[in-house]
Amino acid sequence: MLIEEKRQQMIELALTYGFTAKETVQCSQELDELLNIQLKQTLASQQNTIAPLKLGISLPE
Repeated sequence: MLIEEKRQQMIELALTYGFTAKETVQCSQELDELLNIQLKQTLASQQNTIAPLKLGISLPE
């Protein structure tokens, strides 16, 4: 939910101050950081699921 809130904040800033305004760019960079964190968490989660399967290890249900 935090990502959607940050995205909405960025849109509002862009509409108010412009797409290249300092406030908009800063908010965009903060959104990028949140998205990068989410991507890293997703990839780590997938690695924890995929790695045992590649080794032929069954995961507990």
